[in-house]
Amino acid sequence: MADPIRITTADLQRPEINDYVEMQSYLQRDVGEIGKQPWLIRVIYANWFYLSIAAALGGLAAWACLEPWYDDYAPEEESNLIGLLMFPVVAACIGLFLGAAEGIICRNPLRAVRCGAVGLGIGFVGGIVTIIPAGILFTVMAGIAFSLWDNPVEGEMPTGLALLVLMMGRGAAWAITGIPAGIGQGIALREKKVVINGLVGGVLGGLIGGLLFDPISLVLIADDGQATYSRAVGFATIGLFVGLFVGLVEGWTKTAWLLMRKGPLAGKQFIMFKDTTVLGSSPKADIYLFKDDAIEPRHALITNRGGRFEIEDCGTPDGTYVNGIPVTRTILRDGDKIVLGKTVLEFSVKESSA
Repeated sequence: MADPIRITTADLQRPEINDYVEMQSYLQRDVGEIGKQPWLIRVIYANWFYLSIAAALGGLAAWACLEPWYDDYAPEEESNLIGLLMFPVVAACIGLFLGAAEGIICRNPLRAVRCGAVGLGIGFVGGIVTIIPAGILFTVMAGIAFSLWDNPVEGEMPTGLALLVLMMGRGAAWAITGIPAGIGQGIALREKKVVINGLVGGVLGGLIGGLLFDPISLVLIADDGQATYSRAVGFATIGLFVGLFVGLVEGWTKTAWLLMRKGPLAGKQFIMFKDTTVLGSSPKADIYLFKDDAIEPRHALITNRGGRFEIEDCGTPDGTYVNGIPVTRTILRDGDKIVLGKTVLEFSVKESSA
């Protein structure tokens, strides 16, 4: 039987031991316990919240652009011209604000300008393209609605089943127009998943917002017959639901994401859509980590390898840490805490149902 190992106080006080302990303390980045962010911060940084607010503002911006030219008693030729511009202008303004929202929240002006500009262009051009199918669909449904109206009165809204059919027709028309409003950001980022999320969210949001358009008109139409305020609320409502559903669809379909637990955007969630996600202090990084001198422009990469996510340090002086341990490359697991400089990110992955 081997003799037991005895460590004396003198052994523990040797300079080599002290140097080793100091080195291990320097290398490790134990972040300790981090409390949850207040619920208000979590709501503000939730993508469904800020996307819905941004898109609602886009709807109001469209109303501000169109309303000076609206006159509910104008000749039919003039009202038809404004009617033709309604879909592209509303889609363009919602696309602009929706595209810029993520960049604004993340303090990334480059992304905000790029995605906002693409959202504006895609929304306007797509809105022009959707005029024909949306117009045909609404005309057919409106015709059915008025045929169901027992005692039609010129200038008044139908009631009962006729009103329901009219609402469905308007909702379907706005569902088509919601597509170009929702897909601009995905096209700007060249990400198929973001495009699909925007398409589904745009259809659902346009449908719900369009369904509410006529009831809003019934409540808010002015005594003189002008629908100024109802159009404002109606366009904002369409935008709000487009942004809301784009955000909700992103949440429903996400597979992996990072939650900033400590840093300038603590409480913000970053959904990882790409096969390779770049983390760094450059505005061109997929996850822009600003206000931290220890973070390099291209600091670390997270790569999706068939559902397994691997993080790799890009040879940075300060390093990348996972659960307090410096890593060059390692597989991430649900709940892992990633430390880059003074920023702490928590990795989460949705378990496969297979």
